[in-house]
Amino acid sequence: MLKVANGTTTLDFQALTPVNTVAGTPFREVLAGAKTATAANAVDVSALSSQAAAVAALNTALSQAGISVPPALRITSGPNGLELSGDKRNDKFQAMLQANPALQNQLSGMISQADMSRKAALNAVANDFAGKNPGASATAFLEGFMDNEKNDTYSISFNGANASVDEMGKNGWEPVKDKADFTQDLLAAYTGYLLTHEATVEKNKDDKESDADLDFRAKLAKAAQDSAGAV
Repeated sequence: MLKVANGTTTLDFQALTPVNTVAGTPFREVLAGAKTATAANAVDVSALSSQAAAVAALNTALSQAGISVPPALRITSGPNGLELSGDKRNDKFQAMLQANPALQNQLSGMISQADMSRKAALNAVANDFAGKNPGASATAFLEGFMDNEKNDTYSISFNGANASVDEMGKNGWEPVKDKADFTQDLLAAYTGYLLTHEATVEKNKDDKESDADLDFRAKLAKAAQDSAGAV
């Protein structure tokens, strides 16, 4: 049920009832290989160990290259590879990477691991919402949601003691999203979907909607009515 308090609209997670219909939809195929929620939230010990090793190696290499930290480094990843974009220390940093290919692989590995974990978390949240066989309405909503949540812009922040992978968000560099973040994003997106799309359960003769799709729209209509009543 939608709840409105202090001008902020939120949606209870219990209202996100999975929708089932005919199998074989495109979105169903996308979700077929998605990892479970448990896997998405699991702590990868090997990744943590690799990150610790990368931090130690980076500290040593920076010291040998005469690169002082702080100020903190923002190591961006893009078409030119790893670099300190807009940082006067970039020339020394590039020379350091050329002399330490193993370190470059370690840093790239941190970003790759973060990207894999992010994708697994996003797929897990969408899979939880979709159920076994999502209908057309659920499929359209989820495809749009996943498109909006795509991100391939990452960086590593290093302050001399700790390194963390960030993603480019609406407000600049932010921690890479996890399952909890995507759950909140989905609630917000679903709330907007309810408020901006007219929902009806009347079946037109020309419609090819399944009963499950109509059931999904009925849930939207009821949630919208509950929202109007709550205001």
